[in-house]
Amino acid sequence: MAYIILLFLPCVFSARITVHRYDRVMSIEPHMESRKVLTTTGQLCKFPFRQGGRMHHQCITVLSSRPWCSVTHNFDRDRRMGFCAPQTTQSDVFVPQSRRMPHPCKGNPCKNGGVCAPIPDPPSFKCSCPKSFTGSLCQQKKCYETLHLRFYDTGESWGRIHLRNVEQCTCVSGDMRCDRVPYTTCRSNPCQNGGTCRLIIATGKEVCSCRMSYSGVDCSYEPEAECYSSRGMSYRGVVDYTLSGAQCLPWDSDLLHDELHVGTVVASPLRGLGEHAYCRNPEGDKMPWCYTLNDNAISWEYCDVPACVTSPSFSRRMIPSNALPDIEKPRPSRPAKQPVCGKKHKKRSVAKGRIIGGTAAMPGSHPWMAAIYIKQSDFCAGTLVSSCWVVSAAHCFFRNSTSPFPSPLKSQIRVVLGQHIFNITDPDTTFEVEKYIFPKQFSVFNPTLHDIVLIKLKKKNGRCVRRTPFIRPICLPDKDTTFPDGYCCAISGWGNTDEMKPGYSTVLQEAGVRLISNEVCRKPDVYGNHVTTDMVCAGLNGCRDACQADSGGPLACAKGDVSFLWGIISWGEGCGRSNKPGVYTKVVNYIDWIYSVIKRKPKNS
Repeated sequence: MAYIILLFLPCVFSARITVHRYDRVMSIEPHMESRKVLTTTGQLCKFPFRQGGRMHHQCITVLSSRPWCSVTHNFDRDRRMGFCAPQTTQSDVFVPQSRRMPHPCKGNPCKNGGVCAPIPDPPSFKCSCPKSFTGSLCQQKKCYETLHLRFYDTGESWGRIHLRNVEQCTCVSGDMRCDRVPYTTCRSNPCQNGGTCRLIIATGKEVCSCRMSYSGVDCSYEPEAECYSSRGMSYRGVVDYTLSGAQCLPWDSDLLHDELHVGTVVASPLRGLGEHAYCRNPEGDKMPWCYTLNDNAISWEYCDVPACVTSPSFSRRMIPSNALPDIEKPRPSRPAKQPVCGKKHKKRSVAKGRIIGGTAAMPGSHPWMAAIYIKQSDFCAGTLVSSCWVVSAAHCFFRNSTSPFPSPLKSQIRVVLGQHIFNITDPDTTFEVEKYIFPKQFSVFNPTLHDIVLIKLKKKNGRCVRRTPFIRPICLPDKDTTFPDGYCCAISGWGNTDEMKPGYSTVLQEAGVRLISNEVCRKPDVYGNHVTTDMVCAGLNGCRDACQADSGGPLACAKGDVSFLWGIISWGEGCGRSNKPGVYTKVVNYIDWIYSVIKRKPKNS
């Protein structure tokens, strides 16, 4: 039987929405201003565009040997593309007159504090502008409307109520020009927090007059809010940067397809979301946060907003939560033990499938994934279970049984953690192997039985893995842990996306599969007695399945928001075939052996 790998995820994963999207470029997203390239059909490439969860600023050859681009900012959502024309105009990019110029950003041609970024092919550059400027060289000043707390580009118009007068304003070369206009009362009131509404007769546009301490087009901002109470779900302040100093993406950014999971479009304004980039906490995290771009991938961070603390005199003052002395920190009545394993990078699950029932995963959604490169050409996946130990499938180390030395040398193996794009590695997260250990029952002559191996990573500077939001171990199940038949679990890997198409997936794939009873899996028309009690089956009737090169990866089942390693991708007949589910090594049956090897005590022993 062919060894398979799984790559899927959605079963009944909660649907996610993106709030109202718009196509115009916002200054908060300087990466949206990029060069102009045409397709062979004359359509404009939209840089950057999102493909596989990452941002691309030029034509790519992913999935095709012929350079192509997306004609919308989000290929993952819209699936609209075109092949790039060989010679295209670039009206927004300045190409150096001499190809011998040492560096296109020498001397920083960007004005007004703009940041110059070189573009390699052809040699050129683009400018990322501060909020208050626009243009190819950041040479054009924008207009700032203090009542709305936002910038308007040259040519944009808006309405406002200023000194009890209803005005229509236009941005002309960086200067606001406002004129009084006739108005009437609004039929309904979209203004929040007690604001009043007026309707401009000429344009039919509603404008708001806000109560003191509130601002914004619809009076939804509270600019004087310098701290957040409780978890900050009601925070409506205007901080738009994170603890690391990164700028936040607008909540309605077209790049955030599949990220938001906070209800419906109708409810989004009530959660404080919209076209702005201010920090919010729409789903009840521990404090306000926002989405950011990290290495051209969507990520998120907590914001640099302090918590409000009430003193004994009930006066409001601000103290950063991490600076509170122990005596002032609120203490729970019973200490809550926080799991140190099995916690995903938050705000990371995808609901729509495209690849053998699966889809491209987001960075951080499977932080325990390990990529195992063996010899020159073999590859398997694995799962990080502790700082120095990875679990994988034993059969991965016996691919060529005709060799006089079928198992690889330790020096021929490298393990990469935190990998998202296949074969894109970081020296800091690439490890050599100290040793690998099989259970005594494993035999190369029957590799589907006891298909599990433990891999110990070689330490660097006295330690193995440093935990990050993108690298952390999964939890091992207790011996009495159970998951019922039909339970939806997750699989992930870089394996084949089609049984007939060899090769690896460029981006980590994920999907959801439902557990199947051994009674069903042992039926004669499924796998018969090839399935033992040390195995677990999942996925049936062409739902979702693993495929070649996924071997060794995790079947992760979650309780609440904590994931457990329930199975190891092992074998199956073909990929995604009807009535031929994937078969996994049942990890809980080997838990005593695992703990005896890694010198850890089982929790319920």
